[in-house]
Amino acid sequence: MTIYALSTANGIAGLAVIRVSGHLALTALKTLSRKSHFEPNMMTRTNFFDPNTSELLDKGLAVFFAKPNSFTGEDVVEIHIHGGISTVNLVLKALGSIDQLRLAEPGEFSKRAFINNKMDLTAIEAMGDLINAQTEAQHNQALSQMGGSLNKLYMSWRRDLIELVAYLEAEIDFSEEDIPEDILKNTNLKIDKLLKEMNHHLNERHQGEILRDGFRVAIIGSPNVGKSSLLNTFAQRDVAIVSDQAGTTRDAIEVRLNVSGYPVLFTDTAGLRETKDSIEQKGIEVTHKKISESDLVIEIFDNPSKLEFKENHLIVLNKCDQVNQENFQFKSAINISAKSGEGIDNLLEVISSKVKQNFIKQSTTVPTKTRYILGVQKTVQSLLNAKNVNLISQTELIVEELRLAINEIGRLTGAVDVEEYLEVIFRDFCIGK
Repeated sequence: MTIYALSTANGIAGLAVIRVSGHLALTALKTLSRKSHFEPNMMTRTNFFDPNTSELLDKGLAVFFAKPNSFTGEDVVEIHIHGGISTVNLVLKALGSIDQLRLAEPGEFSKRAFINNKMDLTAIEAMGDLINAQTEAQHNQALSQMGGSLNKLYMSWRRDLIELVAYLEAEIDFSEEDIPEDILKNTNLKIDKLLKEMNHHLNERHQGEILRDGFRVAIIGSPNVGKSSLLNTFAQRDVAIVSDQAGTTRDAIEVRLNVSGYPVLFTDTAGLRETKDSIEQKGIEVTHKKISESDLVIEIFDNPSKLEFKENHLIVLNKCDQVNQENFQFKSAINISAKSGEGIDNLLEVISSKVKQNFIKQSTTVPTKTRYILGVQKTVQSLLNAKNVNLISQTELIVEELRLAINEIGRLTGAVDVEEYLEVIFRDFCIGK
């Protein structure tokens, strides 16, 4: 079936793009436009008509992408019309009236691109990340992985494993042929090399977590020191209730912001103090949980005499516009006023530097998805299992573990092809010559 769908956001806009993919895409365009010819890859100005009533629906543009040089690998048409809700609905209805055309299911264009080998799974997921990117760092990472950086890494591991299996199977099945003598000797060396690269990749997962979920900053302190006010100042809007009454914040309030191009998740927490209020106690329990999960803790004080410096805590002295600064100039706290905004820029610079420390050696291949991490971890385990097998007497077991590793990597990219083993054997050993 040929599929169609609105590819731009639904709602009132100056422009809307409807995409059609399948063997009848060009036929559908000719039916709506009443034109007999469209030059591939060339935008054409045209009118669009209802095929049943001949009513003019809109005046716009259209472009035809001939297979396989399209996003899905099929014939693809893009219809550019005005973004009014009524106009879009009328054109979609007109397309639906054409035989063998149906509305696309969610993600079906991308699915067809994968089936037709236009994109692998990592690139498709990166495309989703690119669409949802809110910061420059997320944008750059998604763009790189959409361009194939992760695919190249995973496929290089898969090729190495396939070659290793091919050599070992040649030793098992074709022992009378001229097999290189160093195959068994170098097997563990090759496995160790792969393990080193994979473990390095897994060690980068914290970068991926920050890019995906944000650098987590917990704002803590006693009641009424200005935690909620600071969060509101960061967000430049009222996201948390500010009151003179102590214990106002009973739960964690989170705001995701862009700090120097990186996603940062700020959390306003319940004030830390002894209390008999059961609800407030639960809020304090949440605070301790947020502290344990955070990448950075900002602890706020409003009295210089109560400053306490703790390891891995960023100490902030609030209300600096209300106290005698000479009393705490010698203290190494960041002085701010959440109310007036004094010192906020300096505080954000410090937070920014803390975030950037995680990306000093930023890689374009950091695992940004949980399934990547789990898949590589399973691959590592299979390689470790292979190393624990006797290389000489149990070669078959090593091959089986390596096959499991290959399958795990293949699941990450969507590449599965058992014929690749034979290709390596015939290329390198010329069996049956």
